[in-house]
Amino acid sequence: MTRAAVLQAPRRLELATRPTPVARPGEVVVRVAATAVCHTDLEIYTGQHPGVRYPVVMGHEATGVVEAAGAGVTRVSPGQRVLVNPIIACGRCDSCARGRGNLCLEAGLLGRELDGSLAEHLVLSERYVHPLPDHLPLEAATLIETLATVLHAQQRARVAAGDSVVVLGQGAAGLLHTQLAKLSGASPVLAVSRSPWKLELARGMKADQVVDAGRQDVLTAVRDATGGRGADVVIDAAGQPALIAQAIEMAGPGGRLLVYGISHHPVTGFSTFPLYFKELTVYGSRALTPGDVEPAIDLVASGAIDLRGFVTRSYPLARVATAFEDYERAPEAVLRMVIVPEAEP
Repeated sequence: MTRAAVLQAPRRLELATRPTPVARPGEVVVRVAATAVCHTDLEIYTGQHPGVRYPVVMGHEATGVVEAAGAGVTRVSPGQRVLVNPIIACGRCDSCARGRGNLCLEAGLLGRELDGSLAEHLVLSERYVHPLPDHLPLEAATLIETLATVLHAQQRARVAAGDSVVVLGQGAAGLLHTQLAKLSGASPVLAVSRSPWKLELARGMKADQVVDAGRQDVLTAVRDATGGRGADVVIDAAGQPALIAQAIEMAGPGGRLLVYGISHHPVTGFSTFPLYFKELTVYGSRALTPGDVEPAIDLVASGAIDLRGFVTRSYPLARVATAFEDYERAPEAVLRMVIVPEAEP
């Protein structure tokens, strides 16, 4: 038997015992080592995220160890440490055929439409697991899934050497955006947040300038840092609709706006005139594709991206309900909360 955290309804998270899954041909059973909990999980837990199919086992940012492999599995073998790709696509539609399974109309997310990783075991097709180097701690490696989404987004917006970049929001994804932009050779990179402790982390991740949005005028700071021109790229990693108009104002002529943060609320007070006048390009970015995962693993394995300090809280699976209650009370104090079924293998 195996244990799993089942969300029966908003805020009704229960630990249940289920039969241990069995791998069918082409599938693997993963003993989960750690699951990171992000703001999407919090919205699923509170009932604010659309598309949730109750009851559902929560969790989608996971690492673990392959415990069993079904017939025909060739990419991984028992004992292999792996990262999970949580976007489960149909593999047959036009989007999938073009390598864009993240846009598959039949796709489901682990922990939302499909049972996820807040459990002791997870079974899924071998194509959704990616081998991890032995030297990476499995708790921190849960952040690689988020890094893959950041990499996907910055590639869409063509962040490159010499670009001036503003990153609005310095949560886990925002800090990864800051690191990756610097790694791409962007300069200057401005990290914006209302949280002093997150700005300190951004400094440690080589941001050229940090801007305290609670005390400074962000638009003035951006213009000062770019010689009055405005930024080449503005990344919204905060997901607050009220920031969109400001982000457009921060962008320079010919600039790009990357809308990375997720919001289900309408944008008000928005005019398209700046898009015309400055000839701006707006990029949306959804999740990741399988092709984003291996490069993200390589960035962390090589030390180019540093994940130290991202895991701010850790709970055992037995206390998962308490973990979500604590997270809902103070989400601003968490970068990533990690749920660990047992001691890391």
